[in-house]
Amino acid sequence: MRPRQIAYIIWTVIALLGVISWVVPDGGWRIGKHTLRWPTLAEALDLTNEGVKELTSDSLLAEIDTIGLIPADSVIQQDTLAVKDSVAQKSQPIIPKVNVANTDSRAYMAAFYAALDSASSQSVRVVHYGDSQIEEDRITNVLRERWQKAYGGGGVGLIPLHQTIPTRTIRQWISMNDKVQTAQGGPKRYLVYGPRSMRLDNDDYGVMGQVAVMDSALIHGSEDIVLNIEPIDKKRKSHNYFNRVRVISSGELTVDSLPLAEYIQLPDSTTHYQLHLQGKGRVYGVSLETPTGVIVDNIPMRGCSGNIFTKIDSTQLSDFYRESNTRLIILQFGGNMIPQTENPSTISGYVRSTLRQQVRYLRACAPEASILFIGPSDMSTNIDGQMTTYPLVPYMDKLLKKMAAEEQIAYWSMYDAMGGKDSMVRWVENGLAGSDYVHFTRAGANNIGKKLYNWIEAGK
Repeated sequence: MRPRQIAYIIWTVIALLGVISWVVPDGGWRIGKHTLRWPTLAEALDLTNEGVKELTSDSLLAEIDTIGLIPADSVIQQDTLAVKDSVAQKSQPIIPKVNVANTDSRAYMAAFYAALDSASSQSVRVVHYGDSQIEEDRITNVLRERWQKAYGGGGVGLIPLHQTIPTRTIRQWISMNDKVQTAQGGPKRYLVYGPRSMRLDNDDYGVMGQVAVMDSALIHGSEDIVLNIEPIDKKRKSHNYFNRVRVISSGELTVDSLPLAEYIQLPDSTTHYQLHLQGKGRVYGVSLETPTGVIVDNIPMRGCSGNIFTKIDSTQLSDFYRESNTRLIILQFGGNMIPQTENPSTISGYVRSTLRQQVRYLRACAPEASILFIGPSDMSTNIDGQMTTYPLVPYMDKLLKKMAAEEQIAYWSMYDAMGGKDSMVRWVENGLAGSDYVHFTRAGANNIGKKLYNWIEAGK
């Protein structure tokens, strides 16, 4: 082929691509639930103010669901989050202004405050969902210890049948045929978040967003599982002591060959326990608790952006929240979006559409519960050789506060509580956050947990 012909083909292709870029609508073409993105002519020529690639909320969330933010001081000692240096190398994204009302959102927690007054005669449950920032029972345990000291109660609340991520409060393991199972052993686990290979083909995940399936595929056909529980420390802390166990399950399961009752009432308060499960069925969680006082569940979802609740059966959620007298649901999400996102419109769509939908779904499932949303912490990235706040952190914080006000739920700005812009750098320097400039150390988690507790209690 002659050079002139080659040049003609190249210029023809460029012209066709230019025509497509010229006619593509802002935001791309919508095809059912999906969006086909194509750079506009301005984007292709780098004439936009943002100078960054735009992703749809759906496609971005699908990608982020498989990426975890791992605690800097995790006992697993992993650090897969690479600090992103490319933000604003050419230009800073233009971030729209957000008008935010100054109303004290704790007014929307009136139902929870009222329930605390009845904790001496019944259990009052708090369910704390979040990303890896609350793994190991961090932050949650500060709330639990202080509420149980003030209003009574004991136990750590919900735990999965098989805990694959160690916590600061309880040690648990399962054994089958007298053999201790590793994190990969035992009943097969399915998650509504995380790796797609662990998804179910339905919405049967339960209140913790995960389920362990007991069937004939266990070791040598065994269907007898022993769950062993003991405290991490020997101190007389309320969360170490419980006198009631609840197995949230479905199917034909028994405990010590007896039918599985709604609650297993123990004769005395204890810190150690062995639960013998037999049969076939699904276990959605095990609750260690007391009949009265405050019960606080820690439910971390590594890598999750909080977009998963609508994928859990609403009847399962409603039944649990009602039967357990859940009066406060805490949602702590948003951090996983920041390192992966450069376009303000993606953050806007995530908050105003995706998270709003989750809040409304949970409100419908738990109409008697208050809802508290906790925004992301300050997070730092390297811009021009200096660690500084990701540009979209304060923007997301303001959008979340605005969304919370519109949905009439409480909102706590962890970003403001830390000190605002560039506060993460100071927290790292003081040993309160890890070298990833994202996650708190244990000392930092205790610090932020106390700030959160004091803020909640001050509104009572």
